[in-house]
Amino acid sequence: MTGCATSAPEPSEPEVLSASKAGGLYLSAVCPVNAEWDRVDLEIDRLRLALGRDEASTRDAARALTDLAKASERSAKLLEPKRQSWPSVAEPAIDAVRETLRADRTQALRVAKLPADELGGYVWQGGDEIAAAAAEARAALGLPADAEDACAQWSEQQAASEEPSASPKPSEESPKPKHSD
Repeated sequence: MTGCATSAPEPSEPEVLSASKAGGLYLSAVCPVNAEWDRVDLEIDRLRLALGRDEASTRDAARALTDLAKASERSAKLLEPKRQSWPSVAEPAIDAVRETLRADRTQALRVAKLPADELGGYVWQGGDEIAAAAAEARAALGLPADAEDACAQWSEQQAASEEPSASPKPSEESPKPKHSD
């Protein structure tokens, strides 16, 4: 049969990112992980309080840690070089962040299985390395030094880009409600 032969699609080159696009992509990858960390911290604090009352259950903390593991893996995949080409000045820092995300994923899945008393007293391994890698990546991408500030700015930009235009066109205005006497 002619015309039925299929050819494999040619591999596409990774997108070369501008500095501003690289910063936005980086934040879109890591800010959701930071939000999951906030949830983990909250659930661990709740667990510690419950341990003091002998009412501890690890269910919510374990769920938060599992969600953190999923977010970390998604983020690491978004930062992979086969998807895009990072600015050369940022590439080593992005690689380091990606590795810390994968390590966090593994650790979170392991810690989620700990009994309540061990989970309540657990100290996260590699925290200094994670913070240093993230700070280096933010600096290389020209982002705010403070992670919370960077993610807050990113969140505001996301919200602004999702808002409908502030003033509707006359044809788009909704009818005025009628008032009854």
